[in-house]
Amino acid sequence: MRFERNLALQLPFPSAIGTYLNQWQAKIKFEINQSRYIIKTAQTAAEFEDTIKLRSDVFLREFAGKQGDDLLDIEDRDCDADFLIIKDALTGDIYASYRLICSDFSDSFYSHSEFTIDNFLSSPGKKLELSRACVRADKRSSGIFLHLLWRGLIEYIRLSGSRYLFGCSSIQYLKLPELVSVYQSLHRLDAISEEYGIAPLPAYSILDLKGLLTSSIRNKNQGPEVPPLPLPPLLLGYVKAGARVYGAPAYDQDFGCLDLFTVLDFENLNALFVKRYLSTH
Repeated sequence: MRFERNLALQLPFPSAIGTYLNQWQAKIKFEINQSRYIIKTAQTAAEFEDTIKLRSDVFLREFAGKQGDDLLDIEDRDCDADFLIIKDALTGDIYASYRLICSDFSDSFYSHSEFTIDNFLSSPGKKLELSRACVRADKRSSGIFLHLLWRGLIEYIRLSGSRYLFGCSSIQYLKLPELVSVYQSLHRLDAISEEYGIAPLPAYSILDLKGLLTSSIRNKNQGPEVPPLPLPPLLLGYVKAGARVYGAPAYDQDFGCLDLFTVLDFENLNALFVKRYLSTH
């Protein structure tokens, strides 16, 4: 998801992008026209550059608060990836993007840097890691872009023949009562699994799963219980589709958030999700 533990490259933009463009090429190509938007994989140098610019603005400047026009959110894994993008059909502006790394093209995944996932990766079935999901700040209040990204994901999954979608779902709830609330909400939705023995690596571990599921949801002064918190939209979308969170969260110190290892098995999709997104295939 992030450049070698989220350390931004501070290089002149054209030369840095040029270095990566010499190695990157689109693996799976498609394009869907959706009213005024185009859902597609990035296929040109210009689309690659614009995607990196969007990512850098969102993750480095907005979320991490870093300064500088020459900051780049880019890493070697990008050369093995496809980039799902949502473009304005009139202006060509990219409003949203997703990095997709398929096990057909790479065995290096961001999730491996935070979690023990060897058992999962060695299990049968083609894998597709989703990471770096972002929507431009001025477009984020509209749910249309998450919907369009899902449309594109479904097409990519169909073309790649992937069975498992996986990745790190990030949440900003860092207080213990809030985190307990989220995990217990996931547990009530039957969206927690201990399969594959997945756990955060020691450097990123802060709490074990048992503690999260058995702790009381109270403030430290033993006041009233914290009310159930809404799941972040992206994570909620995964859960509604049938995804589960595996094990305890990893603490991402660079962005001050918690990452939840999330897996969606496309052989176990929610029926409503199938009707909404797969009825045309």
